[in-house]
Amino acid sequence: MKKYFLDAISTFLILISYSSILHSATSDLETSLEGRWRGITLCMWDIKEWGGGEYELGNGKFSGSLDFTIINKDGNKTLKSKRFVDFGGRTSEILSYKINKKSFSVQDKKPWDEKPYTWQGTLITNNTIELKSDGDCKSTVHRTEEISFDSFSPRNLLDYVDGVENDEKFTIPGLLTFPDDNQEKYPVMIMVMNSGCGLYKREFTIGEDVLREGVAILEIDNCKPRGLSIFNPIGAGNFNILNPWMGAADALFALKFLQNHPKVDPDKIGIMGFSWGGQVTMWTGLDIIRKSIVGENKDFSLRVSYYPYCRSFDVPNYSKNKLHFFIGEKDAAPPVYCEKMVENFNERGFNLSIDVFPNAHHNFDDPYWDSKPKFQPREWYVTENCNLWIAEDYTRSWRLNDMRIELDNYLDWNVRNDTYYKEYKKECEKNGVTMGRNDKASQLAATKLIKLIKENLK
Repeated sequence: MKKYFLDAISTFLILISYSSILHSATSDLETSLEGRWRGITLCMWDIKEWGGGEYELGNGKFSGSLDFTIINKDGNKTLKSKRFVDFGGRTSEILSYKINKKSFSVQDKKPWDEKPYTWQGTLITNNTIELKSDGDCKSTVHRTEEISFDSFSPRNLLDYVDGVENDEKFTIPGLLTFPDDNQEKYPVMIMVMNSGCGLYKREFTIGEDVLREGVAILEIDNCKPRGLSIFNPIGAGNFNILNPWMGAADALFALKFLQNHPKVDPDKIGIMGFSWGGQVTMWTGLDIIRKSIVGENKDFSLRVSYYPYCRSFDVPNYSKNKLHFFIGEKDAAPPVYCEKMVENFNERGFNLSIDVFPNAHHNFDDPYWDSKPKFQPREWYVTENCNLWIAEDYTRSWRLNDMRIELDNYLDWNVRNDTYYKEYKKECEKNGVTMGRNDKASQLAATKLIKLIKENLK
């Protein structure tokens, strides 16, 4: 009996040792420097200018951003980038670098300074690298997966009636960034760009806010598969190439992708979008769109829509999950449309809410703290009489008094030949609008966003 007991103990110790070896090997594999890394940068000269304060929720106080990839090819580690820090469009040039097992150094030169600086980066957790430079800058960057998924893109609401897989197919790229903590499965918020085909550093500011809550971020690029970019965006007359109905399909196919990802909690996925992306976010909840892609029982747990152009509904058929609007009092699309939508939906038992920020314009959450509202003569705005409606059968129309334009007769939105075009133009096609940051609104929205995430995804 004693021999059997000793043999059992010996076997147990061997198993413990073997498990330890496996854990060590797995740990080394998981904590590799290889992959793509992104995050915000803070520099002391800016912190002094801000009166000693650093980046906090929505305050816009950050110096720049980092986005780099480390590749291991045939045992040689390479830093895949010619530029290092992006200081709001001005980038530092990489002069040299050295990569070790769990640390690395980079020597770079800022565009306004002849002196080179050295960054030291150290892997802190599986998903986090901390960097410091001898030029008094610091950064925390997060591990990012480059992902892709297929999407079918109906061009308008009625295209969803017969399903989606007979519509044009696109492969949508995305960046999935994970927070610092080590969870078996993560909640996720999807971020949807604006009509400029970019998030314009919100992925580093609002993205950082969300990551600090232990929630991952997925940024999807709706533009690239359609041949669009920040140099030829949706807003440059390309609304027929990529409209919000198509974007909503992309977002729901992203939901399907995430629900099958091994690191994602399928029941804790939310979405937020900005302007054009705010409309995308809103339309993902419409039954005819949502159910045709993800079915009856799958849905986003939270929708947060920043300054969209809301609609009126004869009979809303919509998700019962939370939809919240952020919009400025002086937005290019008056907040009255979203306020009416919230009131009408909630009277029917839905779960909508809204924050309207006094004296705030479109794009009130511009990420940079020192940006100011600016008049844009070419940008459009609408009046309180640009009433766009969606009927119970999902047909779309413009209505004012006894006038009505059936918009599904003009799928390219060119209604110039309609009898009521002059009246429509007066209310819906006006140029000249002020856009830009409102510091108080930006901070209030960021704080409320985190509250919504805690209530609906945690």
